[in-house]
Amino acid sequence: GLVKICQHDGNTVDPDHGDAEHVPQSIDTVSQFIGKHFKGISTSPSIVETCLYTMTPDHDFFLDYHPEHRNIIIGAGFSGHGFKLAPVIGKILAELTLSLSPSYDLQYFKLHRFQKT
Repeated sequence: GLVKICQHDGNTVDPDHGDAEHVPQSIDTVSQFIGKHFKGISTSPSIVETCLYTMTPDHDFFLDYHPEHRNIIIGAGFSGHGFKLAPVIGKILAELTLSLSPSYDLQYFKLHRFQKT
């Protein structure tokens, strides 16, 4: 079997050419990490792929209504870690869609957190 191990940072890539832009230093960094922390796993990659995801400036996502159109709900910018939160994100988005009070405080995940005052 294969094990997926990756680096959660790197260069900005063009999504139309992502897999063509592998950076040897990134592969070396991950290979060294594997050698140090995962005994028995080859440090040579079997497959090298670029994982594309959106990043907000603070690496946290948005869960909010569109500022001008309350019928649009935004759940975006998951910065590569949204998959592990899918059940709760789905619940929150469903609550917002149904105009229910969210089960959690969403203040931190509002769009306005990046607006300059």
